[in-house]
Amino acid sequence: MNRPIIGLTLNYRDANRTSRCVASLLADGATAVLVWDNSEDGGVSAEELHRRWAHDPRVVVQVSERNLGFAAGVNRGIEAILARWRQAWVMLINNDAVLYRGALSALTGALRDQPRAVVAYPCIDHDGRIIGTIYYQRVLALLRFNRPWPGSFPYPSGCALLIAPERIELPLFDEDFFMYGEDVMLGWRLGAAHMAYVPQVLAWHEGSISTRNGSEFYEIHTAAGHWLLALKLARTAGDKKLLAAGRVLGLGVRALVRAIRGRSLMPLRACILGRRLAIKTRR
Repeated sequence: MNRPIIGLTLNYRDANRTSRCVASLLADGATAVLVWDNSEDGGVSAEELHRRWAHDPRVVVQVSERNLGFAAGVNRGIEAILARWRQAWVMLINNDAVLYRGALSALTGALRDQPRAVVAYPCIDHDGRIIGTIYYQRVLALLRFNRPWPGSFPYPSGCALLIAPERIELPLFDEDFFMYGEDVMLGWRLGAAHMAYVPQVLAWHEGSISTRNGSEFYEIHTAAGHWLLALKLARTAGDKKLLAAGRVLGLGVRALVRAIRGRSLMPLRACILGRRLAIKTRR
């Protein structure tokens, strides 16, 4: 069955990068692209996107009244896509990334060849660093690229992901995560048998543009994501205590190193605020 492949990207006040991303999806053969606008700027960013793509009916801009974050924005975008294209597969990609030619064909082929797979994901060129499967160490909240830690599990980057929505109970992402951690949680939920890895470089990613890697916002939400994962990945009460202790150690060391490098107490403060945010979210 030939399904429509619909691109999905989230825009946050960056019509230039989003338009570059949209163009790459269409150039590779996407049937259409839905842009979920999370800008919360009175429609300014959405209006710019409407102006740029007014000539092309394949591009749909959906405006959110508020910034829902990445996980909820993706979930609402998938819902909007399925309302228009009922049999669609969804090509999720960050707006600061571009898809290479042949990517949709390779990812679609992987999903068709592996009928148990819910998602297919490629290697991504993160501005010179090639990353495929990512592994998350449950206890210490450590990441490792392309080979596992002891006690870790694989997950696909949400940066570039072809999704077969009919193969999973929606919503796809856990909306407790504003950003950072939702793709880790998806990997835990699916397990390796339900993820198809395509070991080809099929996308390029500029990386952490909208959140300014190293900003206080980035640090807070990164820490919050790790603390939420500790709460959600724990199997027993004892396991929860172990994962919490691991976060104190792992995130504490991370924050201290970043504070020394940046000569600022901000990472330490953000680490504490991130934990509070995670607890508030769970409540």
